[in-house]
Amino acid sequence: MSESTTSFTASSIGLLTLLKSGHDGRLQLPDFQRSWVWDEERIRSLIASVSRGFPVGAVMTLKTGGTVELKPRALEGAPAQAGREKPESLLLDGQQRLTSLYQVLMRKEVVSTITPRRQRVKRWFYLDIEKCLDETIDRDEAVVSVPEDRRFTSDFGRVVEQDLSTQEREFEQGMFPLSAIVGWSDWNQAFVNWAMKLDDFQERFRRINQFYERIVKNFTEYLVPAIELAAATSKEAVCVVFEKVNTGGKPLDAFELITAMYATDGYELRKDWYGADGAEGRHERFRTALKLPSASEGVLAGVGNTDFLQAVSLFHTTEVRARALAEGKSGKELPKISATRQSLLDLPLDAYLRYQSKVEAGFLEAAKFPVRLGIYRVRDLPYQSQVVPLAAVLAELGGEAESPATMEKIRRWYWNGVFGELYGSSVGWHPRSIWAGSRTTPRRPWREGTRRHVQPPTRGAPHFAARRSRCGDDLAHPRGDGARSRYRVSCRRRARLGQRRLTSGRAREGDRNLIRATL
Repeated sequence: MSESTTSFTASSIGLLTLLKSGHDGRLQLPDFQRSWVWDEERIRSLIASVSRGFPVGAVMTLKTGGTVELKPRALEGAPAQAGREKPESLLLDGQQRLTSLYQVLMRKEVVSTITPRRQRVKRWFYLDIEKCLDETIDRDEAVVSVPEDRRFTSDFGRVVEQDLSTQEREFEQGMFPLSAIVGWSDWNQAFVNWAMKLDDFQERFRRINQFYERIVKNFTEYLVPAIELAAATSKEAVCVVFEKVNTGGKPLDAFELITAMYATDGYELRKDWYGADGAEGRHERFRTALKLPSASEGVLAGVGNTDFLQAVSLFHTTEVRARALAEGKSGKELPKISATRQSLLDLPLDAYLRYQSKVEAGFLEAAKFPVRLGIYRVRDLPYQSQVVPLAAVLAELGGEAESPATMEKIRRWYWNGVFGELYGSSVGWHPRSIWAGSRTTPRRPWREGTRRHVQPPTRGAPHFAARRSRCGDDLAHPRGDGARSRYRVSCRRRARLGQRRLTSGRAREGDRNLIRATL
C-alpha cells in the first residue's frame, strides 16, 4: 500500500480570531493578490449574512516556511507594524470577504469604498436595532451605511434628515455602529449609563439584551470554515488551487506567482514587463514593434508575460538538459526541454536574468518574420501561440537566421505548423517541434541542408477547379433553375464580401513600404 500524505487541514476558526490575526500581521496576503475592491452594497449584503449566522464561504490559507516563498503584504487598512511582521499564514482565498469585515469591524475608522456606480466614497456602517429584531423586515434593510460626517442630508445639504455624529444620538435613534462589535462591553456600558436616566429604561435594557443575544453573538461567535495548505505544498499546487478556488477574484497565472517568488529576492519582475517610473516596459516595446503608422499596435501585441517566460524556460531547460548530457545521463534520466507551467514555476531568477535579453531580441526578430509574409496585424496571425517558438528559434540562431537558406527552412517550418494545425489545440505545442535546429541537440536538418522536413499538406489543382465550377453557369442545382440562380447570386455575394474584407484588411501601400524599409 502506497504511503499518502494529507497536504491540507480543515477546521473552523472564529471570525474575530481570524480578523485579529490579520490585524497583528500573523495572517497576510501574498503580493500577487489584487487590492480590495468591494463596493458598499456587497459589504452591506455580507454584513447582513453574518448578522443572521448564514455561511459566507470558506477561506484558504498557506502555511509559511515551506518550499513556496511569496512576498507578503498586510491586509488593507492594517497597521504599519503588521506589514513588518513575519506572517504565519498567507490568505489565498477569501481576501475580499475578510478585508471587508476587517474594515468594518476591527479598524474603528471610516471605510473607504465605492458605490455600485464606481464612485469613491467613505462610509460608516450601522445596524438598525429595531429593524434587526423585527423578523418581518429584510435584514439588508437593517444594515445602513452613512456618510463620513455621519449625517444624512437633503436639499443639497441644507436639511439634516438623520444625525449620528455623537454616541448619544446613536443611542436615541437605536443605531448600533458595527465598529463597536469588538468592544461590545464598552458600548453596552455606555448605553446603560445613558438609558438609566430615562423612564423607559427597563424596556430599552430588555431590547438591547435581545439585540445582543440574537445579533451581536452571531458576530462574536461566528465560525469560518478554513482550509490550510501545508508548508510543503508545491508551487504548481498553489497555482492550481488558487485558480480553482478563486473563481470570483483575479485569476492567478504563472507570471503572478513567479513575480511573488522573485520579490522575496528583491527583484520586481512586474517592472520588467509593465515598466515603472516613466520607463517603458517590455510589454509596450512588444506592442509597438514594427507598428504600422495607421495602426494602434503591431504584430507582437498579443504576446503575454507568460509567453515571454515560456521562451525563457525553453533556454533554461535546454541548458539543464545539456548539463545532464555532459554528465553522461541518457534516456529517462535526461530532463525534458519544457515550457509547461511547472517548468515556469521552477525557473530560477538567475536563469531569467541570463536569458531575458536574448529572448527579447528573439521576439523583436519574430516581429519581422510575419511582416515579410505580408502579415501586419496581430489578428491576422494564424496562431498566436506559434510566436513563442518562432521567437525562441530566431533567438537561438541569431544572425545565422538571416541567410536565405535558413530563412527558407524557417518558413517551411512555420507553414507546416500552420497547415498541420500544430498550434491550434488546447494541448499546445511540443518543444521538440521547434528545437529541431537547435545547437543543443544532434537533430539539425535546417543547418545541415538535409531534406528531413515535412512538407505541408496541399491541395491539387483539380480540387480548386472543382470548387470554382460550383459557381459556374453550367452548375446543375438539384433543386432546379431557380435554386441554381439563387446559389450563383449567393456565391457572387460571398466573393464580393471576401474582396471587401481583403481590401479593408490590407495595409496601405505607403505603410507597408515604410515597414519593409526597416527590415
